[in-house]
Amino acid sequence: MFFWFIGVGVIIFKYIFKDKNADLRFLIVGLLILDIMDILLAVQPIGKDQKFVTHSLLLSVFTMFLIMLLTKRGTKTRKNLLLFSIGTYLHLFLDFMWLDQSTFLFPLPFESNEIFNKSTTLIIIQEIIGLAYVIYKIKDNSFKTFIRSGII
Repeated sequence: MFFWFIGVGVIIFKYIFKDKNADLRFLIVGLLILDIMDILLAVQPIGKDQKFVTHSLLLSVFTMFLIMLLTKRGTKTRKNLLLFSIGTYLHLFLDFMWLDQSTFLFPLPFESNEIFNKSTTLIIIQEIIGLAYVIYKIKDNSFKTFIRSGII
């Protein structure tokens, strides 16, 4: 899924944080980085085993911890990197990872209980929702502004 994360992630961020000057390019990279890491770490097609590391809450918490530790308070760098970190948390939320405790809480010893398997129909509906928002913003001529400044 690509547009689901971008479209709905940006909508959720804008609704919750109401930051009109946030550079959403960093948020979008954070929203997509976990799946990119899955692809880079997987030799075979992405299976459940590869998602343990990238789709765990531990990775997102560790990322935010490092950002807070290594950046100076009040700087634009910290603000942008925190947007990246927020994107990783939103990815976990939008991917319904909390329903699979063995992955979400890795390395804690939980047994996998797949109570929610996404059907192809649900994935297509999610992509259409995200794509509709992206198309709406492209039509709105804010796409050029987004590319230049990261602001929608």
